[in-house]
Amino acid sequence: MDKLSKGTKAIINLIKVFLNRADVLSLIQMLMEHYDIKAQELSVAKEKVEEPKPQETMSEESFKIIPHVGLVLPSGKLLFWDGSEDKGSKNDAQRYIKNLPKGYDWHLMTKAEFEECKACQPHLNDALRKMSGLSISYPDSSYLLADNSLEKGYVRYCADKA
Repeated sequence: MDKLSKGTKAIINLIKVFLNRADVLSLIQMLMEHYDIKAQELSVAKEKVEEPKPQETMSEESFKIIPHVGLVLPSGKLLFWDGSEDKGSKNDAQRYIKNLPKGYDWHLMTKAEFEECKACQPHLNDALRKMSGLSISYPDSSYLLADNSLEKGYVRYCADKA
């Protein structure tokens, strides 16, 4: 990375901050198509380089909806359909868990679960709206996650198995 220009380094740093792996693959594919670049032209690796595959299409119908409970994410985790519209503390969030639907092992959303939600955000939000739920619309720095150090933030809950 030492040979790259300042502008290129800045773009790479922005990509690392704002894009997940699926977004990066899509970006690479679009750039390769735009500049008519073949995978064999890249000197990134000596071994066989595979062409990026198009992303699978997803829609709000891709999510299993459990009425009055939530949505099953692609990983099989359950996202509670509602969330806080105001920032709350971790203590308040942990106390509120007892009010969530029974029969599920609810916990404060983790960073990994947030990233999964973000990866399918438009379709996830469409499905949440369909069940009158609260969409995920803030950056992760605004959410009070189980594994971040925020004192206050917006709250979402997940359960390990639906």
